[in-house]
Amino acid sequence: MPRRPLVVVVLLAALALAGCTSAPAAKPSSTPVAGVTTAPSGDGTLSIGTLFPMTGDNAASGAAQVAGTELAVRDILAEQTTPTRAVQLIHRNSAGDLAAAYVDLAARGVDLVLWDATTTLPAEAEASVGNAAIVALIDFANGGTPLAAADAFTARLKTADPGLAGTAGGAEAYDGVMTAALAAVITGDDGGASLEAGWPRVTSGSAVCTSWGECVLALSETQTVDYQGITGRRS
Repeated sequence: MPRRPLVVVVLLAALALAGCTSAPAAKPSSTPVAGVTTAPSGDGTLSIGTLFPMTGDNAASGAAQVAGTELAVRDILAEQTTPTRAVQLIHRNSAGDLAAAYVDLAARGVDLVLWDATTTLPAEAEASVGNAAIVALIDFANGGTPLAAADAFTARLKTADPGLAGTAGGAEAYDGVMTAALAAVITGDDGGASLEAGWPRVTSGSAVCTSWGECVLALSETQTVDYQGITGRRS
């Protein structure tokens, strides 16, 4: 049974969008291109859909990835210092009825889809999720090999889900949410096309930052950031 969306309020310091515009979002790609600018198309809520395995052989990794996304949101919340915006996590099972999951996420108008860190993105995925940007976590960092979390991060993941049986993919999922939220700050918009355009700008700057608070502070000082979170520098 699908889980209810997890809706929380998070700090998006530079996201000043008041509502939707009529401009349609450009068709996303799993490999965003640097330097692209787009018309705002968001609605003020950063809506992230996840497609992680919740059943089957990789269910332990799916649980770790869900925990990673929810931990990232919690860490963003802990840094609140300015007016807030909303973020929504909608978890769906990549090992279940995938066609139905695509339809549901597209119908809900998600801005970004994070795909499982342990499997290759299906060929039809990009065309199946509406105007959302889509990121395959298996390609996101570390040469396609999900990290085995360090002890400290494992302990933190278990605060989000005490019953975790594994940790593979949790770090990638955590950094995926952080990168998306920072892309929304950089572009001033939560729409899929803006997230796609802003994604590479989160890790291509000169100011190295390792947490949400550090990165937002650097951005507030008009620095360009290089977010190196749990997974470190992109390989």
